[in-house]
Amino acid sequence: MAYRFLCAAALVAVALAGVVGAAPAAEPRQDQDILKHAVVCPPFKGDPTLAAVYHNELVKILRESPAVELYEGTRQLPDFYFRVNGSIVTNEDNQFFVLVTVFDDERKEQLASHVAPATLDPEAILGWTRLLQADIARRGSRLPFECRISRKLGQESITLDRGLGSGLKPGMVLYVSEDEEPLLSPVTGAIIGRDSPRAAGQIQVFRVLDETAYARPVMNTKLPRTAKLFARSF
Repeated sequence: MAYRFLCAAALVAVALAGVVGAAPAAEPRQDQDILKHAVVCPPFKGDPTLAAVYHNELVKILRESPAVELYEGTRQLPDFYFRVNGSIVTNEDNQFFVLVTVFDDERKEQLASHVAPATLDPEAILGWTRLLQADIARRGSRLPFECRISRKLGQESITLDRGLGSGLKPGMVLYVSEDEEPLLSPVTGAIIGRDSPRAAGQIQVFRVLDETAYARPVMNTKLPRTAKLFARSF
């Protein structure tokens, strides 16, 4: 498939690489608790050789990122996760480019995209890797942590759909929000955005297992009765 914008976009990406490289994201303090975003990275599409090289590099980046819990294999995905899609595409001159996009899978929204020339040159791949590392670190530090919560009738405790790999620890306090209402265009009826999340109370984690955690409402917190609740950091 040909993408006429790729050459110009690649030049912008190269220019941004210098800016991002000049001001890398601040390293988190060793004593700072880090809540990790759930991420899945399917195999890249396109030219098999280039797709395998760039997919392997991105998987390494995600595994090493302190703000990412990479879901691999047959692990069940939580409700809130980011899907990092990649593909090798060509322009009208049959030049190869690597295209990476990041989606919020729950809200069906694209959050970011990045395009760069695709090559087997080690120096070029290293430059691409450093750019992606910086961008993932920056975005990971700014996006709020989110996880689905559920309750059984008559029980005070709350179940979270993230576990030890997410960085959750006993004693942590999270805000509870209701699912945002979609904002519809009065003309077309299409979804043009979503209402901003609003805190409806707080919960405190008291137990964390491999794939789940348990929490209770903090003192004087009465959670909404709706079934569609999630916990997040603001």
